[in-house]
Amino acid sequence: MKRLILSVLVIISAIFLGGCVGPLAPPALLSPTQPEVTPKKITLADAPIVLDLSTLLPASFEHLDAASEGMSNKDLELGPEASEVELFLSSEPYQMIYGFIGIFERRTDQAALDVIFKDEQQIRNTLYWGLEQAAAEEGYELSEADMEIDITYPNIADLAVLGEGQFSMYGIDMGLDLVIFRNNQVYTYLYSVYSSSEKQSLIPLAKEIEHRISMFSQ
Repeated sequence: MKRLILSVLVIISAIFLGGCVGPLAPPALLSPTQPEVTPKKITLADAPIVLDLSTLLPASFEHLDAASEGMSNKDLELGPEASEVELFLSSEPYQMIYGFIGIFERRTDQAALDVIFKDEQQIRNTLYWGLEQAAAEEGYELSEADMEIDITYPNIADLAVLGEGQFSMYGIDMGLDLVIFRNNQVYTYLYSVYSSSEKQSLIPLAKEIEHRISMFSQ
């Protein structure tokens, strides 16, 4: 089952890319005689701070080294526009949350990604396809009858999409959620895999990450 979950994450992450303790402190206020200081421009190197969910998650979650778990940028085939992955795991109840950011400075790239995120049926089809492909790699045929996916558009940043799905394999019911949102040229990708209805929602995590990104210059 772990191999299946990782296969799902690899496929879906690649598709949707198209190929800190608490919030960051805002810039200090300056006196009228001081020159204005431009906020630091965000880069992929800032991802560990922006995506540190340690203080936002229940105590059952552990911050793991993604590379050691086979979930590095290279493992997931995310490419140079994406940061390294930040990974959090709760064993009881089971839930794995991971996230990364992508920075796309070209307007053409942004427009292409936005089209995907605004197309509800395309997102649903992509999730179905990703789950089917991952199941096929395990020698299991997963039909749409085994899956249920809801798509909504939460009010986060410039554009956001939330996908919440369930699938069943080998008699085990699993949930797979994702939220993707854009702050100007910064795209944040959060994923959650869980086996219990007592899941940690991705929405409050996404809103805090949005706040942190807003502290940077873009």
